[in-house]
Amino acid sequence: MTVPLDETRRSAVPAALLAWLLPGAGHFYLGDKKKGIAYLAGVVGLQLFGLDLDLTVIGLAVGVPLELGATGLWLFSIADAYRTAKSMDVVPPPPY
Repeated sequence: MTVPLDETRRSAVPAALLAWLLPGAGHFYLGDKKKGIAYLAGVVGLQLFGLDLDLTVIGLAVGVPLELGATGLWLFSIADAYRTAKSMDVVPPPPY
């Protein structure tokens, strides 16, 4: 059974907003579960590992850059969710 094109379309703005609320949520909304899990695990893992290192002597040298990397990955996931939704929105021209 084929799904009508309108039911598979997802809007870019809700995808970006969901990715802003929770890393990977925008990709789950778009149906890309692997990428959503990867972004969620990456951001959460870097944040938790960075916060754990902040409690040690080497926290400033290693922990803070990990947390900044997690923030950068989160921002990239927002842009990627928006860009992915926009690329899914492209409809091929009808055959003649």
